[in-house]
Amino acid sequence: MKKLIYSFALVAASVTATIAQTADEIIAKSIEARGGAAKLNALKSLRTESTTSVMGMELASKSVIVHKRGMRNDVEVMGQSIVMAVDGDKGWTINPMQGSDPVELPSDQVKASAAQLDLSGMANYKESGATAELEGKDNLDGNEVYKVKITSKDGTVITHYIDTKTYLTAKTSIKLTVSGQTVEVDSKLSNYKTVDGISFPHTTEISNPQAGVIVTTITKLEINPTIDNNIFAMPKK
Repeated sequence: MKKLIYSFALVAASVTATIAQTADEIIAKSIEARGGAAKLNALKSLRTESTTSVMGMELASKSVIVHKRGMRNDVEVMGQSIVMAVDGDKGWTINPMQGSDPVELPSDQVKASAAQLDLSGMANYKESGATAELEGKDNLDGNEVYKVKITSKDGTVITHYIDTKTYLTAKTSIKLTVSGQTVEVDSKLSNYKTVDGISFPHTTEISNPQAGVIVTTITKLEINPTIDNNIFAMPKK
């Protein structure tokens, strides 16, 4: 009996190691498909201009991200600017349609933005204390994808749907806690273009129960521009 249990344990350990190794190999290929770890680790800041199609409206937006430091998004709506920013471990927003004073973002929303602040993507997931698990294959819009679940050190779970041919991420799914309830936000990524040797998705589609499908297309992307970190600070009321 002891030999049987020992043999079973060895098989289970072997299967687990194989899955982990396979997940690592897929992530490594995905990193190379985007331009390589060296290129991704050289990203310190990013500035984009985009158009967003939502509920029949075309909105212009500008975004800036400083690696693991902060981010800010300004969206023009009916002649007014809605601002959302993350400053380290805090965040805030200003929506002129609901008042002129800045409002702090819920901690769960700030926590969910951490993945966006890491411009290196999956290049350093192990070093950050995250773990990866291969959940098999799936079909996404007629294309075969790998499902790789990455759990960060703080418990945030993001599933990457990685194309089996291009090894580029076609979709991400992140689990968030909103008002005490767990919700899942899916983002489809497409229209990849190479800028300074790095492949970036230029079109993102997010399904929203209230607003329908929100499509954002990047029209301009700058790598490593000089950013004044003061733009992330919450204005005084």
